[in-house]
Amino acid sequence: MRSVVPFFAVNLALLLNVFGCTASRGIDRQALLESIHHSPGVRNESVASTLTPESRLPTPYRLAIFFQHKDVPASAQSRSVGWTGADAKLIQEALAPLKELDIVHESFLLVNSSVQGPALRDIRSAAARYNADAILVIDGASTVDRYNNRRAWWYITGFGAYLAPGTESHALFIMEGTVLDVWSGRLYGTQQAEGEITLVGPAVSLEDRAAIAQAKDVALERFGKAIVEALRRLNEKQRNSN
Repeated sequence: MRSVVPFFAVNLALLLNVFGCTASRGIDRQALLESIHHSPGVRNESVASTLTPESRLPTPYRLAIFFQHKDVPASAQSRSVGWTGADAKLIQEALAPLKELDIVHESFLLVNSSVQGPALRDIRSAAARYNADAILVIDGASTVDRYNNRRAWWYITGFGAYLAPGTESHALFIMEGTVLDVWSGRLYGTQQAEGEITLVGPAVSLEDRAAIAQAKDVALERFGKAIVEALRRLNEKQRNSN
């Protein structure tokens, strides 16, 4: 009898946790975008940079890539992003066509430890020390809507929470890249991309972080293609203005 009580206690706690996420709350894209722009200083500087005198990138130019690492304010609608070396590699590989077109001479990762502050001027200053002509600043945020589907009724058996695919994890990842002139601060453009994935599985084994990781991979692939096209158009615009 002693072994039975703890078993039911564990399963009761499990069921309470499982049914706590029964209904879908939906995803608020606007809230997610606002979490990316939650730092007024960075956002204001980005807007101000559009007012700088006209500047031109050399052809080809050196492009620094910087991933924003920051804490997102606590919210049910957003989560901090864990950028990895694999993410940086994907972006650099995506930029390969620009090297073939002789638009970008070299792209390199600007590591977080080389930047002395959170503002864009700090990022530009670090890029300038490595003789970059332009910098691509990448930011992002993610959110998860976790809920139960019609198969969740199996969870009342206890073991169903380990076997039945009654839970869904719907993840959205949005990323944004801003291209700036390192020396003048001029804003050349901003590009966004998003990835959305829904994973289905048992409540116990289904991990939200797996859904976020897959959504991020989709966003990275789309962003890579979009930023290459944006920089190609920028180069064409500069050539036509000669």
